[in-house]
Amino acid sequence: MKPASPGSKPIESPVVFLFFNRRELAESVFDRIRAARPKRLTLVSDGPRPGVPGESELVADLRTRIENMIDWPVDVIRDYASENLGCGCRVATGIDSALTRYGRAIILEDDCLPAASFFPYCDTLLDRFENDPRVLSITGTYFLNVTRGRGVAGLSRYPCIWGWATWARAWEGYDRQLTGWDTAFIDEIAEEGVIPSFLPAAWKHLFAWAREHPMSTWDLQFWFLCLKKRGLSVFPYRNQISNVGGGPGATHTTVTRFCNRRLYELSNPAGLQHPLAIDLAYERYLQLEFYSNTTTMRNVFWKVRNRLVASARGLLAGQGDHRRQAPGPGGRPGA
Repeated sequence: MKPASPGSKPIESPVVFLFFNRRELAESVFDRIRAARPKRLTLVSDGPRPGVPGESELVADLRTRIENMIDWPVDVIRDYASENLGCGCRVATGIDSALTRYGRAIILEDDCLPAASFFPYCDTLLDRFENDPRVLSITGTYFLNVTRGRGVAGLSRYPCIWGWATWARAWEGYDRQLTGWDTAFIDEIAEEGVIPSFLPAAWKHLFAWAREHPMSTWDLQFWFLCLKKRGLSVFPYRNQISNVGGGPGATHTTVTRFCNRRLYELSNPAGLQHPLAIDLAYERYLQLEFYSNTTTMRNVFWKVRNRLVASARGLLAGQGDHRRQAPGPGGRPGA
């Protein structure tokens, strides 16, 4: 194990690392955190599932391995569940506790591999927009070609949580149960016409699914909150996060279309201080390609491909996959 770079500047913003039982993925992502040397760190781990042989030992071993990788001066909080809370509850409660404690955080799950510049990128923007109520999150992902963006970063009304950062003020009002929700505000946004290709029926369906399955998901509820607040998310024009955990063994990201994207280092962090604009073209892409099942040439290609792959896996396994999933990338949106 190589030591962290002694000359690198420690990250001021707290980092939250969420992991469970995937050793290789967790260690590879945490090695990037280790190189960034944040001053404050929260480790969030779910408890073992009852009835899964060997998982208690696996979870305990991974917690120890991650802790043993800590070799720099850091204030560590261990937020470990003694029993399994499920993906929705564990992630949401871990984020909530960290934001309550720190007021802001950089958040990484165990399958979201960051570029080295992801941490100063988030650190800089957390400072810049701390008191701007319009901006609710900072995402590390950018799904289009590296040469497209003219600036360093842009704005979108669609958040993405594959490596991101936020503040307690943005999280305020988060409700994983979506208690008392109705569709009126979606209709209002559709009538406002401020979001390109906005598809109210698709969003209503997704939020209805989230309300019915609060133990399965937490991110749809955050998207709900951001849309309701009419908030903005900062994204980079050079991708900072690669989801490396997609595939058959994943809980949600069972389709790898948006995974394993190339990482780019931001060579001009000073550009993050320049004025940022809402990128309507990129919003359209996210709406049509990432957040919904809208029929486009690219989506048709990937749907056919995924069906062929799923059929081949079913034939090899001798049975189909009957897990319940919501529509969207990787089995459900934003998974």
